[in-house]
Amino acid sequence: MARENEAAHDAIVLNHPAAAELILGARGSVYPGAEAQYWLEAHSREPYFDAARNFEDYRPAYELGWTGYSNYGGEFDTADRVLANDWAVLKGVSRLSWDEARPACRAAWQRAHNARTFSSDGSASFEDVIATLNDALNDARDGELGFTEAAAHTGTPALKEFFVRRASGCRDDAAELQQQLAKLGGEADESGRVSAAAHRVWLQIRGLFGGAGDETILAECERAEGAALAHLRKALQQNLPGEVHGLILRQYESTQRSHDMVRTLLAREGAPAESRSGAAA
Repeated sequence: MARENEAAHDAIVLNHPAAAELILGARGSVYPGAEAQYWLEAHSREPYFDAARNFEDYRPAYELGWTGYSNYGGEFDTADRVLANDWAVLKGVSRLSWDEARPACRAAWQRAHNARTFSSDGSASFEDVIATLNDALNDARDGELGFTEAAAHTGTPALKEFFVRRASGCRDDAAELQQQLAKLGGEADESGRVSAAAHRVWLQIRGLFGGAGDETILAECERAEGAALAHLRKALQQNLPGEVHGLILRQYESTQRSHDMVRTLLAREGAPAESRSGAAA
């Protein structure tokens, strides 16, 4: 769909003072206030966030991602070129280049996609809800462990900062899941049970960490985040109660963005895509 729009879009004179109004007005896209508020509260915790920037730098990227999904649909990467052109018009006072804005735009695009893709009628049994929350809790605990190990063994300050932030996010996810379990009258699984796939991944990464380079550490993190994404995606198909569904969806989206960031960092390290097995977002 994005390709069909490119010819007409590229004909817009990008420095025309009314270009932004033409782009948004003609397409009838609406950016919900609740979505803007979500990003106002969440942007500084995102893996791509640069502390030298502020919300006003990221705000138009979030708006473009949400409305862009409505306008073009499909895969973000297919629409990348036309979105880059839109960014030149719509960025306003943002100091971000398109390369810097792309992760935030992708994140908002994914939220728009997920809002239309995942729904629930709330019919899951109590036992299934508790089991699903415990599975997510175990993955969050595994994530905290793995990213803490990664932070301890990388020699690259920027990577250490990312790993520490992601470990903290996993710890917060675990706490939120425990609170939800208690609220529902369920019990958190304290037996140390983890999924076999995730357990093998983290045993492997811990075994490699002693002499591992950044590329190896990132490749293992990508596989682990891919496994966690698959588990959360399955959970979103379980017809969970509304509050639980919303919680799992938020954690799915944060894992999605972390997985995207790991893949970007790994690409910079030069690892060929065919050598990696992380799940696609």
